[in-house]
Amino acid sequence: MKLLLLIALAGAIGTLTRYGCVRWLSPISASFPWGTLMVNVVGALIAGFCFVLCRAKFQSCDYLPVLFIGFLGAFTTFSSFALESVRLLEAAQYGKCALNVLLQNVTGLLAAGAGMGLAKHLFR
Repeated sequence: MKLLLLIALAGAIGTLTRYGCVRWLSPISASFPWGTLMVNVVGALIAGFCFVLCRAKFQSCDYLPVLFIGFLGAFTTFSSFALESVRLLEAAQYGKCALNVLLQNVTGLLAAGAGMGLAKHLFR
């Protein structure tokens, strides 16, 4: 029960953090979903870093679900990315849609790898 409550609390924190980040970038996000891109890239970076950190430094990763399912599950968002991409398609903004799909995927992979590499470097 304690783990479930911690996951729920981390989810609430992740949701509020995401909301703040998206609101912060809303002035420049009228024609492109920069806020969603930012939270997804930052979330991938955190995920990669914490995954390596946990495996390298801790005997048990019992609380990893709190971070991955709770915080990052609420902070990052595939559903918003998908919806924003479809809306760009519907608006016949094919270039922006392609850019969104490319940036979300490529930068997400690069950020996860960077987080893993950074943690490996710091905690060898």
